[in-house]
Amino acid sequence: MAGEPRCVVVSGDCETFNPPKSEISLDNVLRVQGYRDLSAVRDDVRNIATTMTAKASALVAPTATFRRVPVESCEGASLRLSTGTSFKAEVFGQVLRHCDYVLPFILTLGEALDDEVGQLLEKGEIVEALFLETAGWLGIEQSSRELAIYLQEQIKKDGLCLTRRLGPGYKEWDLLEQKPLFELFSDTKLPVRLLESCAMFPKKSRSGLYGLRPLSSPRSGSLAN
Repeated sequence: MAGEPRCVVVSGDCETFNPPKSEISLDNVLRVQGYRDLSAVRDDVRNIATTMTAKASALVAPTATFRRVPVESCEGASLRLSTGTSFKAEVFGQVLRHCDYVLPFILTLGEALDDEVGQLLEKGEIVEALFLETAGWLGIEQSSRELAIYLQEQIKKDGLCLTRRLGPGYKEWDLLEQKPLFELFSDTKLPVRLLESCAMFPKKSRSGLYGLRPLSSPRSGSLAN
């Protein structure tokens, strides 16, 4: 059942957005697990997948924190923001070259789903844990799309649009740059904690940034979820 999205100011210029909850697709969960012919899935496997997918849909509590930050400079691989925060990745010069602002965000589905996966593993219910984990990652994808749609609606009145999403930990941007990204939210109580490894807790979380470019500028990367 889809809920109403909600956005509120949390502190300073940071805001939160609660993406609407929607049911996670059982067929997609099965396909991710390699079942190409869904009619051939064994009944016992389908029953487990159905139960875990429904449980994931009930457990997730998506929420995102974001802010708009002016770009001080973007030259080649170097991005420097008005906060003094610096990032480095070769992709910046291509994707953000027409952007006067970036929009960093941190998104999570909350701890409940991670906790349930842990309990299933402790009980030795490996298959159940696997399907619940898979459904959770599909849930973060759905919430990422909802966040992108919401942000696009908010900025189009200013004549802006989103670049594609960039995120630390992907091939084009080092995971260690999670640290300065999280520092952009140091004055905000986040529902996500950055670990020493630069992984996030809860595990079903995602961080990154979008560039905000003028609608009239050449495309520097298509909108992604």
